[in-house]
Amino acid sequence: MEKYIIGIDSGTTGIKAVLFDTQGKEIAKKGIPLKGYFPEENQYEEDMLEIWDSAVECVKDVAGRVDASDIIGLGITAQGDGLWMVDEDGEPVRRGCCFCDGRAAEFVDEWVEDGTCEKLFKACGTWVCTGNQNGIVRWMEKYEKESLDRSRWLLHLKDYLYFKFTGEITSDATDQSLILLDQKKRDYLDEAFSLCGIDKYRDKYPPIKSAKDNAFKILPQVAESMGLTNDVLVTSGPMDVGACALGSGVIEKGHCCSIMGTAALHEMVIDEPLMDDIPSGMTVAHVMEGRWLRLMSSFAGTPNLEWCLKTLGLQVKEDAAAEGKDVYAYMEDMIKEVPIGSNGVMYHPYLLAGGERAPFTDSRARASYTGLNVRNTLADIVRATYEGVAFAMLDCYQHMPLPIGQITICGGGANSSAWCQMFADALGSRIVTVEGEELGARGVAINNAVVQGIFSSYQDAVGKIVKIKKVYEPDMKNHEKYMKFYELYTAGYSHMQKMWKIRAKIMKE
Repeated sequence: MEKYIIGIDSGTTGIKAVLFDTQGKEIAKKGIPLKGYFPEENQYEEDMLEIWDSAVECVKDVAGRVDASDIIGLGITAQGDGLWMVDEDGEPVRRGCCFCDGRAAEFVDEWVEDGTCEKLFKACGTWVCTGNQNGIVRWMEKYEKESLDRSRWLLHLKDYLYFKFTGEITSDATDQSLILLDQKKRDYLDEAFSLCGIDKYRDKYPPIKSAKDNAFKILPQVAESMGLTNDVLVTSGPMDVGACALGSGVIEKGHCCSIMGTAALHEMVIDEPLMDDIPSGMTVAHVMEGRWLRLMSSFAGTPNLEWCLKTLGLQVKEDAAAEGKDVYAYMEDMIKEVPIGSNGVMYHPYLLAGGERAPFTDSRARASYTGLNVRNTLADIVRATYEGVAFAMLDCYQHMPLPIGQITICGGGANSSAWCQMFADALGSRIVTVEGEELGARGVAINNAVVQGIFSSYQDAVGKIVKIKKVYEPDMKNHEKYMKFYELYTAGYSHMQKMWKIRAKIMKE
């Protein structure tokens, strides 16, 4: 009799549950959009109870597709960073602060100026950004102390969901390694708490387990409400970047993965942490011992294209409908007619509340089109939007510690052949996609299967499950053209930083 494992992936714009068989094949899935809340321009929050209710609905849906007795496991991943606070009873203290939240800018600025960022980078391998938990805790201490005082546990989102499923308060090394761990020991680093001025809250941090050890049976009442049995083993982690890397087979030194979703997360597997002096990005513990992810976690993801279509693309929608084409397929046809460089239009893709965080960090960064003149067309603007995201990706990989070989693309951006070829040409690197759509959910399903002994190791699981779908080879002549415009891209954001600072001051008045 076939057995099944459910993978849950709670992202920024939605949550989904995916039912897999034990060979990693997607059997069924259910997703629900999540509402974002924006109390201030630089804040991004989500309702924790809404997320939990949506998780219940998603699991019930996919669990109903097979015999409940055949579902043996459930794995959880979610967006990293941010701050998700619960009280003594495990109830949310307030809405959660997401990874792209920018409220902690004043503390990050202070840490940059007084050298704290540099000290943290040397200790943990992460250059602090506004969405990291340490800065948001400091913001709560200054502006919302009552919430911080009411909290018993300072969690990440997957930790909250894991508590709801199992009643256990834990975290894992992938989430906590972002800023608070001794990377080699994979345990809390007291120095990191002290440097950030949050050592007084050390007892609010949950115990750390590896993703492989973070396994408990589902609570009976939760199992009953979802139509599951009490024998389901629930595992927590790795966090989304590690889960996508595992689900797409990126586990060996030098392998790279770009997750093109709400954020654009560019990562390289390394076998030794804290070995480079590139003051940018993050270092994240991979799911396996002896492996880490050097992460350039940009905010320049797929919402840029969605915003362009929603705000500027009414004519595009009408023309696509008139020709009976999918609107994104129509946009890809549009950009093929525009040369590299978009006839001089440059787009800087910093739409999210937190600005940008890799390879430079500036919570005030905002998106813009430059180089426009009366000759430019909507097609130029659309192509510039695609290219802006590609330039941001190139910028991140230019700051990686090892040479770039093959890059696996996953997330929504992997569905665009034109974009994947643009990535290959811009970076001068081979781009591959793999079979399967929900790679983050598959990653935690793989972790659950390894924990249950279905596979002897992560390498064994990846070798049997992950299959290459398509390969995009770079056109090196096009790469040369992109590199010329890349100089324009980097010069642009370097000169815009003064403007962003002035804008932020005006907007705050």
